[in-house]
Amino acid sequence: MIMSRRETIVAIVVLIILGTGMHFVHHAPFFNHFLGYIFPVTESVMAHMKMVFYPMLLLSIYLCVSRRSIREFGAPILGGLAVMPLIMAVFFAYWVFIHHEMLWLDIIIYVAMMVGAVHLAGRWRNSSFVRAWWPLWIAVAVLGAVLIGYLTYHAPEWIVFANLG
Repeated sequence: MIMSRRETIVAIVVLIILGTGMHFVHHAPFFNHFLGYIFPVTESVMAHMKMVFYPMLLLSIYLCVSRRSIREFGAPILGGLAVMPLIMAVFFAYWVFIHHEMLWLDIIIYVAMMVGAVHLAGRWRNSSFVRAWWPLWIAVAVLGAVLIGYLTYHAPEWIVFANLG
């Protein structure tokens, strides 16, 4: 079942709000080491990738539950993973020229990436390949969550993980 235009817009708005909210959890008094595996802990490119990955994971779960089909799982995961390299490219492209963070530009980039990820997920939801290989996409999501969580606290000294803020 295809997402309606209204449902797509609501999903985009909710995911942007959730992802943006994730960015500020590390300032909360209840924040702890465990939450850092899911929520951003620095102002890095990786933090912005987390803010795409986990909301898209939630969209995958929502679609599976609301459509009562595990075959819905893959498209949002793939949509999120597809925009992650683009996040790196865009952030570093503007960092090369500006050499500092610009909050308004970060927000525009994030919103554009979330819209793109949801759009890609919507286009790929009816792909027989994506639907048939749902166990693979679950494995990819689990591996992605473990890798992202691990790299939060054990990141190599690469610029993707550097605190740019």
